[in-house]
Amino acid sequence: MTLQTKAVAIGGLMALLQIGTPVFAEGKKPLDSLRGALEPSGLSIEAEYTGEMITAHKGAADGKSYYLDNVNVMLTWDLEKAFGLSGTSFYMNVLGNSGDRPNDAIGTLEGVSNLEVADGRFKVYEFAFEKKFGDKGAVSFGYIDLNAHFYATDASGLLVGPPYGIGTELAATGSNGPAIFPSTALAVVGTINPTDESYLRLGVFGARAHNWGDPGSPNNFNEGALTIAEAGLTSKGLLAVGAWRYTDKAAAYKSSGPAGSIHPWGIYGLVEQPLMETDSGRAVTGFVRAGYSDGETSDFQGSVTAGILVDQIISGRPNSQFSLGVRRAYVSDLFKDTARLAGDDPLDAESGVEVALADQLGSAVTLQGSLHYAPNPGGIRAAEDAVVSSVRLSVAF
Repeated sequence: MTLQTKAVAIGGLMALLQIGTPVFAEGKKPLDSLRGALEPSGLSIEAEYTGEMITAHKGAADGKSYYLDNVNVMLTWDLEKAFGLSGTSFYMNVLGNSGDRPNDAIGTLEGVSNLEVADGRFKVYEFAFEKKFGDKGAVSFGYIDLNAHFYATDASGLLVGPPYGIGTELAATGSNGPAIFPSTALAVVGTINPTDESYLRLGVFGARAHNWGDPGSPNNFNEGALTIAEAGLTSKGLLAVGAWRYTDKAAAYKSSGPAGSIHPWGIYGLVEQPLMETDSGRAVTGFVRAGYSDGETSDFQGSVTAGILVDQIISGRPNSQFSLGVRRAYVSDLFKDTARLAGDDPLDAESGVEVALADQLGSAVTLQGSLHYAPNPGGIRAAEDAVVSSVRLSVAF
């Protein structure tokens, strides 16, 4: 992104803030009046703009800065209120992304920002119907974000590094990635709740992620399907296990013999537990996430992330949060042999650390700063360690 474009983007955001300041100061959001008018019909609308400035302080991109942003408009329609369809709702999420691609220069395998996309555009990201069966379960059908239902922990949500959203060994699969940001796929997801504190969730997603607005074939199933299942206990925090498998075979690499083809597959586990709670509202939650895949059809064998989330880290600031996360992605023989052919000396894994601090300013503005340290980015022994900071401003309307 050029300096002029960055200036226009930041100037536009500041103008929006200036226009909305009188409303924010009253503890309201600009769209509150519209929400009030739509409420009797069962319609609800939410909108948010997020802008992020990323600066590389050390490494291949030393001294360079990048700007990227994200627009989300979410429409939810309660069809029970509107038409008497018990437990049924419709939701649509319109997504727009633009800006730079900082990781092209920084060079990590897993990325430093969950806003970065290869090609920015507006698209209908989610478009789905959901039917709930009381407290017994639910089923959803439409264009669905896999990570909204599987392989997710709330306590890792403040961290902006992509591996804290979904395991890298799954994110790296599929010809266009699985049905996660920035493209979903047509899918059906069903959840059964055997008890109030347990669940079993099953999903079938088109193997080729593609939304309205993306280039290429709109057929999500022309490369088969991605099937996934997750079971969990929620009595205190979260304890869950999951497994996924593609229905179509993919080329498999074996350094010890001739290449063949297999169904890509993987397993994962999630642990999220409260570690401390105080009467003042401060709370500490820990998380551990680990995944393992076939290791023959992509650059990754598995991944591990772990960390903590501290709520109300600043006394007197109830919405302030702090998070610390560590990550490690284990590369496959395919990655290592390819790197050696290019003349590099690959490591067995890439690691990283992220710390983040955020606070809500007024009713709808959140400011967050993050610092990333990535030794030997790209999993290459000779690569200079990277130190990257980011400042993110989110405005809810």
